[in-house]
Formats: sequence, C-alpha cells, structure tokens
Amino acid sequence: MKKTVGLGWIALLLLAPGALSQTARGGGRHTDIRIVSSLAADGQPVPENCRQQAHVFAESLVRYPRPTFWHWVLVCDQAGWRRFLRLSGRGEEDPIYASTDLAGRTTYLRGTGLSNAGDFGVEMDEVVAHELAHIRLNSQDESKARALARRWTRTGDETRRGTANTGN
Repeated sequence: MKKTVGLGWIALLLLAPGALSQTARGGGRHTDIRIVSSLAADGQPVPENCRQQAHVFAESLVRYPRPTFWHWVLVCDQAGWRRFLRLSGRGEEDPIYASTDLAGRTTYLRGTGLSNAGDFGVEMDEVVAHELAHIRLNSQDESKARALARRWTRTGDETRRGTANTGN
C-alpha cells in the first residue's frame, strides 16, 4: 500500500505483448478497470480466476466513497504482480497489495492478494478501503489513510453509508 511516483508508464509495460487486458468504461470522463494477466495470449478471454478477482474487487469498491474518474489496474496473477513490483523499484516479495499514483489517477491492485488476502493476514476489503482513503484524502500519508479506512470498515459507520462519488 505504498506509492511510487510515476507509475503510469508501468501500465504500458505490464500490457506488453503476452499480457491480456480488458477494460470496462463509461463515456466521457470515466472510471476504467483494466484486468491484466500474463497467463493469457492476446485476444483470448480473461481467465476465470481474473473474472473472480474482478468481481471481488467490484463488490468491495461499491461499498465506499469512490472517485468518478479513476483508473484501476487489476494485476491478476503472481508473475504480473512481481513484474509490477520490480518495475516500480520494489522487491518481488514485498508484502504490497496495492499502490496508488495520485497524480496519474491510477491504482494498481494485486489480484491474488484480493482473492486470497485473508491468507496473507489482511482482508481484501481493508486493501480497497485503504487505497480509496488515499484517493479521498488526496494524500500518501499512510497513517491518515489507515485511520479513514478503519473508520469506513467498521460495522455500522455512518461515513461509509452510500457510495457517493468523491469527484476525484
């Protein structure tokens, strides 16, 4: 859940030949969710595990205030996530589940971390809420993002009710 400046170019490298990408978009200023898998050939359908990860992500995303214009990159296999970590200057085994580039309006998510987050000692909902908190606060301050995400994930918290867009 750390940030590295200038991650926008990494999406292009992740989408190099051999990586599969599918995007869902609205018109005009939009939010898009890009699914990236290094396990499928170009033109092939998204693997079932990627579709499952996207579903888990979408279920979490709609629970919290979210931006109207944002790019989400779901890297749905371990090889792709290790490549992302390496390209962003991190160790391939770093326990990072997501990374938000505020300037680039893009969040990268470790798909396997979302579907198996409990296995890693963190819940998927916490990862999504944490990254959304960074976006809402427009800040890379981990303690502030952690505090807002905790408030949102607490059962019955009024600040979580509804899914009004933040406008970011």
